[in-house]
Amino acid sequence: MESAHLSTRYFSKFQAFLMSKVRSPRQKIWEENCVVLSDPKFTRKYQLFDEIIGEGSFGTVITAECRTTHEKRAIKAIRRIEKVAMLTIELDLLTELGGHFNIVQLHDFFYTNGSVALVLEYFPHCTASELLMYSKRDLSFALLYFRNLLTAVAYLHHNGYVHRDIKLSNFLFSSKTNSFRLVDFGLATNDRSNIECPRNIAVAAMEKDKECTACRRTSSPCMFCKGRPKRETYHVVGTPGVRAPELLFGLGLFNPSIDIFSCGIVLLSLVCAKHPFFMPKDETENIMDLAFLLGSETIETMAKLEGMRVTISERLPPADYYHLILCLRFGFDHVRLHCSSRQSCESCRRRSYNNLKGVCFCRKDYETEKFSTGKNESDLMTIYVDLIYHALEPDRFKRYNADQLLQLIESYENRVNFKPKPLTNRDEF
Repeated sequence: MESAHLSTRYFSKFQAFLMSKVRSPRQKIWEENCVVLSDPKFTRKYQLFDEIIGEGSFGTVITAECRTTHEKRAIKAIRRIEKVAMLTIELDLLTELGGHFNIVQLHDFFYTNGSVALVLEYFPHCTASELLMYSKRDLSFALLYFRNLLTAVAYLHHNGYVHRDIKLSNFLFSSKTNSFRLVDFGLATNDRSNIECPRNIAVAAMEKDKECTACRRTSSPCMFCKGRPKRETYHVVGTPGVRAPELLFGLGLFNPSIDIFSCGIVLLSLVCAKHPFFMPKDETENIMDLAFLLGSETIETMAKLEGMRVTISERLPPADYYHLILCLRFGFDHVRLHCSSRQSCESCRRRSYNNLKGVCFCRKDYETEKFSTGKNESDLMTIYVDLIYHALEPDRFKRYNADQLLQLIESYENRVNFKPKPLTNRDEF
């Protein structure tokens, strides 16, 4: 019996050895396109599986197993590294901060003939549609998600890094362990906001410049106006639909505030149960999408503060986030019948899908009607609205940072969880 047991054990090991030598057609293609995956140094330590976790313009994330510990790993395979400086920042960031405060952990690194393999912790997670399902089922889930996201972002910013690609698919949630991970630092950079061109210099340059003759304030918006004066290399980074307005104008490329705006879009998407919230085709459409939320006049004012002339021909009022969330989460007909006593609005009917009765979700003025949406300060929807207003502030210098947003959440939770002690005869007034 003992010999039979030993033979079975050795046979299983031999079978596992043979399986490790057999490569699927997909693995062969990966190894041909990314030579680091066929490097003996890599293959001696890790065995690739056929499971793709994610795929993007920079490379592919593949599942693998450590041959010694038999633990699963996520391999971020980059076919060809073009900007070594960006890879250096990603490696420095993960080496320094990985494994702490919801930042994904780096285990190993391989480099062969221009191709790169980052060995990261394997983190099984929910899809974006599953996240929306959790948010629909439990309104408080979005607050849990947002608080953990801000914890990771605050940790990055405190250590001098900017992520620059915050989105729903880059902040993972595991329902099994109830934990979170911030991933994909391919666009991350150092915080260089202290060397930006001061606003007053840019405004002075704009005032000396003549008004644009290309649009004469009729464009939607004018690409020529926003191109003067140029203060930084104009290169839009990040994912369309979650970019901050200043980023679309080539400003604040290394400022932590762009991460906060993206966090605000993520929260809005979760609470409204709509992902992606915007799907712009280009930068111009992205600016118009932001005008839908912030108002066209607010975008133009923000651009003037930055020393730019931007003209949006369609006059859009700013959105009231409280009513917008209700409309998108519960439907326009439900809000019209049960939640809103507002008059029908032609502007809201035209700029929203399936709003046949013109349920109004706009505000007359961005500043004066801010935060006047909730009636109960302990209401969960009210704290969502406050967080979104502060995170989606168009002026990047007024926009709350991660610490301030976390303080808002903590203040709300303290109010909700506060239980007064019963009065006794010994209490003094």
